[in-house]
Amino acid sequence: MDSTTVLFAFLALIGFGGGAICDKLALRGLPASGAVIARSLMTAVIFAGYGALAGQFRRITGAGVIPLAWLVAGVVVNPVLGQLALFKALKFGEASRVIPIAASYPLITVILAALFLGEKLTAPKVAGVLCIVVGIGLITGLGRGG
Repeated sequence: MDSTTVLFAFLALIGFGGGAICDKLALRGLPASGAVIARSLMTAVIFAGYGALAGQFRRITGAGVIPLAWLVAGVVVNPVLGQLALFKALKFGEASRVIPIAASYPLITVILAALFLGEKLTAPKVAGVLCIVVGIGLITGLGRGG
């Protein structure tokens, strides 16, 4: 992987890890669904401003129907299902357990990428997926009564 990719991956790591703590703190005074709605609206406003300033709207509208349809599907699965479920879990559970489980989504991505995108399941990918499964077991306390 090139250094730019690694840099942005680590920035995402910091953003998601720090953001989860902010979300957990916000959920002390907000219902999960209300927090997801407020967070989504704030995100939309920030990115709409960025899109306007950076001239991104022309690039989006010129992309065609298929890429936009996949984005709509991604919105339903990721922010709607994923974030609402995450915020519900954070509302009732420990952030130190909930976030590692939710952040194990590469397990699903690797499987779906092999099934739908034709990506190869290599030994390192399978080993990584097995590590994720073991990690989920350790975090949740499976086999030890939690």
